Amino acid sequence: MAVKKKIVVFDFNRTLYDPERRVLIKGALPVLKSLVYRGYALYVVSTAAPSRHKLMKDLGLGEYFEKMVVTNNKKKSFDLLLKNKSIDLEKSFVVGDRVRKEIRYGNLAGLKTVWVRAGKFAKETPRFQTEKPNHKAKNIRAILKILK
Repeated sequence: MAVKKKIVVFDFNRTLYDPERRVLIKGALPVLKSLVYRGYALYVVSTAAPSRHKLMKDLGLGEYFEKMVVTNNKKKSFDLLLKNKSIDLEKSFVVGDRVRKEIRYGNLAGLKTVWVRAGKFAKETPRFQTEKPNHKAKNIRAILKILK
């Protein structure tokens, strides 16, 4: 039987990267390093243009992620990413800043969810049970206390 891996799926904009200021979110790089050290396989989903791959490389993020999925539909990104994966759902997470997007899709996929409640969508509230996160974090660094 294949060993199931624990993963963390990150949203890119406003979770790892500030598109308005065009910089990494403060603390993002140390968080990624720590999670890789803890044995997590990291993935990123994005609905941005294919240039996102270059931006991630330019930011020095490429080496931390096993895979990046870029489509024009976030739900499709999650479906593609999680297809045919041997994932330990109990030990895997989705981290994002939007309850109506990443948190919802993570919950529907059966992963644990962490809402980074900061920035532009910090006041976005869940409308449905599927949008309620398992955990909330005030910033990206705070997820390290949740993902042990």
